[in-house]
Amino acid sequence: MKNKRDIWIKNIQNYRSSGLTAAKWCDQNGVNIHTLKYYITKINKEKKQQGSSKIKWASVVTEQSETSIVNDNPIKVIIANATIEITRGFDPTAFETVIRILTKEC
Repeated sequence: MKNKRDIWIKNIQNYRSSGLTAAKWCDQNGVNIHTLKYYITKINKEKKQQGSSKIKWASVVTEQSETSIVNDNPIKVIIANATIEITRGFDPTAFETVIRILTKEC
């Protein structure tokens, strides 16, 4: 038997894919609207907490020595909670890899 959380995740998916209002979906499925809203809030909060604990750091080292990089006016790229500073002489391939990783993780 599935646990209550799994059942509510399935119910929420069914509600969201139905295209119905919460009230109409609840009427058709015999669910109290307050219970539906409670579980939507609860599961969204759990996902948000899990997402924040999944922050991973990646180290990118280029073949260039750090002393040869000039930090005139760095460009800042912000993706979710990550900020990347790009300076003159950056490695475009490494930058592209970091962007791909952050886009998937965030």
